[in-house]
Amino acid sequence: MDTFDILKADLDRHLSTVDANVGIAFGEELFAEFKRRDWFTLETFGLLGTSLFSIQVPAYEKTRFVFPSWDIGALEFKVGQSPSSEK
Repeated sequence: MDTFDILKADLDRHLSTVDANVGIAFGEELFAEFKRRDWFTLETFGLLGTSLFSIQVPAYEKTRFVFPSWDIGALEFKVGQSPSSEK
């Protein structure tokens, strides 16, 4: 297992404790490597879970919206919180 396999396993552990529809921010280098390894797919997401204003965006596990972020380290990820879990 290399560094990226370990980071993917860590991400999968984090995702097992949150709602299925939360997004994931990736550091630039980690995002690029997940993309290179085909761990992302392009999926269609719409406004508020509807088909309204649907666009294709990168997704992890086909259901989790992902995006690169400059706000975190190059090899880090941050799993978002759904509004209902922020109480």
